[in-house]
Amino acid sequence: RVVLLKLASRLQTLRWFVSSQAPGAVEFGEETLAVYAPLANRLGIWQIKWELEDLSLRFTHPAEYHQIAAELDESREERLEFMALAVKKIQALMASHGIQAEVSGRPKHIYSIWKKMQRKHLRFDQLFDVRAVRIIVETVEQCYEALSIVQEHFTVLSKEYDDYIANPKPNGYRSLHLILEVPIFLSERTVPVRIELQLRTIAMDFWAS
Repeated sequence: RVVLLKLASRLQTLRWFVSSQAPGAVEFGEETLAVYAPLANRLGIWQIKWELEDLSLRFTHPAEYHQIAAELDESREERLEFMALAVKKIQALMASHGIQAEVSGRPKHIYSIWKKMQRKHLRFDQLFDVRAVRIIVETVEQCYEALSIVQEHFTVLSKEYDDYIANPKPNGYRSLHLILEVPIFLSERTVPVRIELQLRTIAMDFWAS
């Protein structure tokens, strides 16, 4: 309980720095990235972790933060339309194979985008997983069945595949991650859209939420 209160207090402090623009935010951001965000990650409190990271990046690397935010906003409408069409296409594919699945799209948060750009020395336009789609099924067997189906119907970038079901992360996170190229028909043209696909069970998703 004490740890949760400390995390909530730190999050509230960072939000206050955003609204007040008071001095000292950089030091709080650095400490948050070093201590508080990893703690939230270890406990599996993802929503708090993501917001702690994004707010901290806003203070510690303001230029990079605002550049990525601007890139995301500039193409937001197109990305949302692509994502909606990709979700619809994958949902229909699962249904056609008799798999009951919840398929949804979500944006990546800014800190995770920045970290990947730093780690792999990439520009924003070179990232494959700014768009992300999640498939949630009932059993582990269905996770791998759904994986086989998407591999059969879409182009898969094999070097970006991670099996966190067979090899969970240290904090217990489990899921299948891969990058797909999904052909989307839009405005009388077909556009190959690269998305990160996550496949997991209801229980795995509950753990990760």
